[in-house]
Amino acid sequence: MWFVTGSLAVACAWCLTIVPAWGIPFWIYLVLGLIALAAALCNLGLLIWDALDDTDPALRAARVEVADIIDWHLDTLAQRRVSLVTVDHYGVADTKGWEKELRHFVRKVVEPSLTAESLEALTKEGKLVDVVIPIIDERVGGRADDLEIDLEFDPRMTPTEFEQWCAARLAQAGWKTRTVGASGDQGADVIAERSRLRAVIQCKLYRTPVGNKAVQEAFAAKRHYSADIAAVVTSSSFTPSARRLSATTGVLLLLHTEIDRFDEMLEAAEERAGEHFRVGTVEGA
Repeated sequence: MWFVTGSLAVACAWCLTIVPAWGIPFWIYLVLGLIALAAALCNLGLLIWDALDDTDPALRAARVEVADIIDWHLDTLAQRRVSLVTVDHYGVADTKGWEKELRHFVRKVVEPSLTAESLEALTKEGKLVDVVIPIIDERVGGRADDLEIDLEFDPRMTPTEFEQWCAARLAQAGWKTRTVGASGDQGADVIAERSRLRAVIQCKLYRTPVGNKAVQEAFAAKRHYSADIAAVVTSSSFTPSARRLSATTGVLLLLHTEIDRFDEMLEAAEERAGEHFRVGTVEGA
């Protein structure tokens, strides 16, 4: 291929010597020549790279096969990484869940999909999990970073998008979440579960302070869904009346900037109320 593109580049260069300078044919041949020259240099670079790369061809092909499997599941893996890599109150990342997910993915998805030749080539390098996991991390990292950017709060989002944003932020903190939807939600926009703990959450994308009604709806949703915790999250603030009702009903009130501290606020609420929401299960989840 590099011979063909190189020859084309030379031919275009020769044509430049016989066409009138600065005419339309001159520019056509010039552009074609530059494109062909760039392609020739690229192919030549690949040939040089292959010559310098002493990796076993079978191992190289096996890694390409693994990369193709990963790319097929790239979005799912990135979403799982965002959900499973959590950060505690001290800023320390907890990767145990993600590491477990990786081992499961290698055993249940990658290994059964590999050809016998690729499996043999990879296992010569060590345990399959140890060889494949760095490839996964390399390819998934960038996509996970893009998803993290998508989780940034945008005041222009719709109420439905705000509910999805709240669910995604809680999922990132380790909760299993689902949005209920507009009809028949019985006062809950998001249901979040972790271990044996269930929380129902009202999400209010408001510009004005949130009042008593949202607190009452969250409290009713707690009973309807047999939940342990009820909360209201808003992009605005809360009226004094809503805060007083919160104190007597136990409904947590959070600003959207506080949602990443949900577990911490549960613990603080337990200490203030002297009640047991089984928050200890959150620590051990």
